[in-house]
Amino acid sequence: MKTLERKYSKSERIVAKAKFSSWVFARQLIIALVLGGIIAVLWIFGSQLINFANEKFGWAIAEEKYFVGLKWAILGCAGFVLLLVILQAISLYSKELILTEDKVVVRYGVFDVQNAIIPLSEIRIVESRQRLLQRLVHTGDVSIISDAEKPYNIKGIVAADRLTRRIMKQMNYNKTSNDKKIKISLMGYTNK
Repeated sequence: MKTLERKYSKSERIVAKAKFSSWVFARQLIIALVLGGIIAVLWIFGSQLINFANEKFGWAIAEEKYFVGLKWAILGCAGFVLLLVILQAISLYSKELILTEDKVVVRYGVFDVQNAIIPLSEIRIVESRQRLLQRLVHTGDVSIISDAEKPYNIKGIVAADRLTRRIMKQMNYNKTSNDKKIKISLMGYTNK
């Protein structure tokens, strides 16, 4: 159970939880795989590639030490990309979004944790956006526009359109239940 779910399930009813997709960092994984393949080819067939280049093209690659330096440079780049993939996975795990009966709560960050509590009564527009690749893997981005200065953009949500509809449905439900309470109190009855 994640932090927000643990925190709010004791005091409020959680209506919906967002799931974040691991497809967000597919680009880094592809780069890591390509670099890994290049490193494997250079490591295994390095001396044969030098001999081939000398024979076919007449290149004068006299010393193999330059080639070994290139292998280590590419290995360093691949290590850096792998580190980025690990950091992206950790940040993906630390993202949370829940919808309660009266608010949307967003939490993200690993070392610098940020929370945003958006009351449903202040939300004006909820948008979902899916690019072509996101449509193929059933993910999307959600923008929540409220009375705040800037919109809340949450990226990489699984079934973003479904979450958008759920937020709007909860907003309408709160509005109609508040209208009923006002009508009852106007008719002279107390709402208990």
